[in-house]
Amino acid sequence: MRAVALAALFAAAAPVAPAAPAAAQDACAGVTVVVDFGELDDLRTGCAADPADGLDALAQAGFAVTEVAAIRGMVCSIDALPATDCGASPPADAYWSYWHANAGDEEWTYSMVGGADATPDAGDVEGWAFGDGSAPPALAPGDAVASEAGSEPESGGSSYTWIIAVAVLAVIGVLAAWRLRQRRA
Repeated sequence: MRAVALAALFAAAAPVAPAAPAAAQDACAGVTVVVDFGELDDLRTGCAADPADGLDALAQAGFAVTEVAAIRGMVCSIDALPATDCGASPPADAYWSYWHANAGDEEWTYSMVGGADATPDAGDVEGWAFGDGSAPPALAPGDAVASEAGSEPESGGSSYTWIIAVAVLAVIGVLAAWRLRQRRA
């Protein structure tokens, strides 16, 4: 019975350490997206495979986007931040400024068009920064591309937690059943 318990332990632990996904080793083949939440939250990056425009790049990179209803292409919130209704437009000192960089650029350029009118190409870097519009994202475009190449998708972390929890519960169940049989024998 001890062998069965050990086999169950190893079988339950096996899925805990899957191989790293291919995206973890490869640079973003599409458009790298940087979202600097400023004082609202941490800076995050993502990858958009083949976006039609800047807003599509945000969505493909895994960010939830709410536009200002009255201004086409102007972003009210990203991932529900800030938690406010923008009305006709957000305040001038608290809005999502839009930045871009071409492949290989080390500095951001403030976009002269809104996200709905931009046309990013593969290798480009799109940036969004919350604030008064005077500062680009805190992560340089070249560093964003490098960090995106070495990062795993964000959704992977929580699935490992569930796998570990299920594995631990399975092991506890097997050991409890084994212990119960030992007492009866």
